[in-house]
Amino acid sequence: MSAKPEIAQPAPAAPGGNHLALMAILSVVAGLVDVTGFLCFGHVFTAHITGNLVVMAAQAVDGGPPHVAQLLSIPVFGLTVGIAYLLARRARVSRGRRVLLVGQSLMLFLVFGLVFRTRHRDALPLTDAVLGAMMAVAAMAFQNAFVRVSLHQGSTTSTMTGNVASLVIGLLALVWPGPWTRDEAAKKLRSTLPLTLGFLVGCVVGAASVASLGLWAFSLPALLSLVAIPVGATAPATSAAQQALPVPSRSSTPNARL
Repeated sequence: MSAKPEIAQPAPAAPGGNHLALMAILSVVAGLVDVTGFLCFGHVFTAHITGNLVVMAAQAVDGGPPHVAQLLSIPVFGLTVGIAYLLARRARVSRGRRVLLVGQSLMLFLVFGLVFRTRHRDALPLTDAVLGAMMAVAAMAFQNAFVRVSLHQGSTTSTMTGNVASLVIGLLALVWPGPWTRDEAAKKLRSTLPLTLGFLVGCVVGAASVASLGLWAFSLPALLSLVAIPVGATAPATSAAQQALPVPSRSSTPNARL
């Protein structure tokens, strides 16, 4: 009589405190980068890149030429996301996390290095401004790829439209449950409120730092991105990330017997 082979199954894991803290840190970084880039690089959205489509459409209606950085932002973002995915695919799970977070920090420090090299405080020459904007866009591409590829999260740290919708629906569902139960609403609020508040804090601090520091305000997201690297390395994997790991085949399991 043969015993049924035991198939290894990934153990479910719920996001822990480190995971939520990491997402909040990344949201602050995104808010800092978006508002600083918008104010310093000629009204270019470096985190919420689809906003550049709106700006270009408005410029077309007014008869003005589009900013070259706005034109380049979406293809550069898409190309960098593709590179980030291939890097994460080549690396192991923990190394893949670190690689993408290091990529984000590297791009942000390159932006700050550009500012430091030119020694401009208030404005960069056009070529340097376009280059700096694209490096900031690339940094946000690494962040978005990290959230989706390494954390397997649907929530976003760089655009808040969906998060705000989840917050409003979650608050209403706590009082009048229906399509969402109270438990689902509470879970959504716990996962989206830190992201929304983090992005808001980043925007406010970014605007204030540009007013006082000028282009040197890019030092803030660069330094904060360094904090995300060790936090990301120790953050627990989500259940979806665990399920993405290869499961031993039936023939390779040691408990399978005839």
